[in-house]
Amino acid sequence: MWEPTANTIGRVINVDLLEADQYGKRIRRLNGRDKGAVVSTVPRPREVRVGNETVGVYEYGDEAGRPVLAFHGVPACGAGFAWADDPARARGLRLIAPDRPGVGLSTGRAVGFAVRDYPPMISALADTLGIGRFAAFGYSGGGPYAVACAMALPERVTHAAVAAGVGQVGAWATLADFAKTDRQYLEMAERHPRRAGVMLSIAGRAARLSPRQAMKSFAKELSTRDRAILEEGGPPSEQIAMFTQAFLRGAGGVVADYQALAKSWGFDVGPTTVPVSVWHGDADTMVPLAHSRALVERIPAALMTVWHGDGHLGTISHIGEILDAIATG
Repeated sequence: MWEPTANTIGRVINVDLLEADQYGKRIRRLNGRDKGAVVSTVPRPREVRVGNETVGVYEYGDEAGRPVLAFHGVPACGAGFAWADDPARARGLRLIAPDRPGVGLSTGRAVGFAVRDYPPMISALADTLGIGRFAAFGYSGGGPYAVACAMALPERVTHAAVAAGVGQVGAWATLADFAKTDRQYLEMAERHPRRAGVMLSIAGRAARLSPRQAMKSFAKELSTRDRAILEEGGPPSEQIAMFTQAFLRGAGGVVADYQALAKSWGFDVGPTTVPVSVWHGDADTMVPLAHSRALVERIPAALMTVWHGDGHLGTISHIGEILDAIATG
């Protein structure tokens, strides 16, 4: 995301994070598949009690539709799927986007968290919500969690969709593959987690104070087409909410999210009875296409689509295509 300057750091010391009840604002979303930018309300998150922990949950689409668990990227939270709201509703899908442990409104173990730990948590959340079977959709840093659910919960997962998914570091990906800012935070989270927490906290608060500057900084690491999507995506203060709201309980969960992606996922990736679909843009400057190609090599039945000329935000303009696959899978 955004690296704050010294001047900005001095201006944000007394800036508090937004409270959860400030959700309900409206954002514009670009949806190329469903024609044009539309305005949609970011849902107010709710806190779901699962065992002894609390899970922050955002919902999009048709509240009575077929359930899809949507897994956010890093650094982000469940607030980042507003652009999928209308397309999901049109297809009779209910997108449920939980915050991972320590992120946003969620409590739970952050230190030592690994990708392999998430499927049991998702299974417990689904039980609490009265959901039996569901699809899993992972975007960017959420991709590994969709894969994990397909491997660990074949009796529950109806389809696993991975868009611009991060590869497994140490297996078919390296830290050097990532864009500069994410690479720095991945390395810092592993070697100096306390420093990473301080820097991420400052970045989150600074982004709230100067959202336009934050988006400009973010855009520098994007492709030309991605920058066009940002420009049509609404006010910077609204677009950046998926980042700033990840820190509602502090930066510990975001640091743990980075740590989980900087090491082994903790399980074998291989054949599964769950249908797996993978999408990736060949102009992605954040996560290389090679990560998805290597994933598909390990899951022989997986179907892969390459978006020619699209970057990391191609998922936004192709969301209709992704949800069609989930709805018919």
